[in-house]
Amino acid sequence: MRTSSPYEATVQQVIAERERIRVLRRERQIRYRKKKHDYMLIIEAEAKILRQQIKNLKQRRSSLSAVDSTEQNIWNVAVEYFKLFRYGLRVEREVSANTTINSSIQLSFLRTSMSPDVVFNTQQGINAMITSWRYITYAFQALEMELESLVRSVDGSLVATTRTSVSISEHTLCNVFPHLCGDGDADLNRLAGKLVGHRFHMCGVTRFEWNAASRRISTVISQAGMLAPMLRLLGGLEDVSRVYQKSRMSLDFQWSGAFD
Repeated sequence: MRTSSPYEATVQQVIAERERIRVLRRERQIRYRKKKHDYMLIIEAEAKILRQQIKNLKQRRSSLSAVDSTEQNIWNVAVEYFKLFRYGLRVEREVSANTTINSSIQLSFLRTSMSPDVVFNTQQGINAMITSWRYITYAFQALEMELESLVRSVDGSLVATTRTSVSISEHTLCNVFPHLCGDGDADLNRLAGKLVGHRFHMCGVTRFEWNAASRRISTVISQAGMLAPMLRLLGGLEDVSRVYQKSRMSLDFQWSGAFD
């Protein structure tokens, strides 16, 4: 058998190396073309999504432009309500349980946008709204109510989803959970210790109804869920029940008490 000379062996190595390089280049080109193709598919998919979003925004703008003045007013009133009452009731001096000097801007807004006999949760009238807001602002620390979304329901009312945050202090205990302020019950003291210093975040819903005749808001029903964050903190329904046994606030964040 004829053996290859060193020269022929070198030539074969060179040819093999060139073939290997050619195969690698071809594989790189295939990967590059595939990567480019995949990238184009991604771009086309994102462009399709963007076109649909633009279409939806145009339809939304058209629908908002087409609504009558009554619908525009109720939307504007609802948005302004959350803007003015985001941090509760403003006062011109230090807030207290019996404060009667309220923000003229907030009062003016309520008087011009709400019916005089407006239904506010279980109460009625603008004064009832002011009283409720005054109590909540006074009792809770660092109150903040954020508007997250606002949609029109099938019955024509506006439904807002909200996120309300409050902090519990010793002051809050005495005004909202007075039965937790005493020193005689060790178990109640344990619950009070868990509450003080904690900040609660509640998901809520507020519904606005419009009176076409008076062109004002006729009903404001507002609720915020205190049960879920309270249950997460205390760990059991029995403890939650004890906290709210003599509470002046309900679990849906409704004022149900009175000042001492």
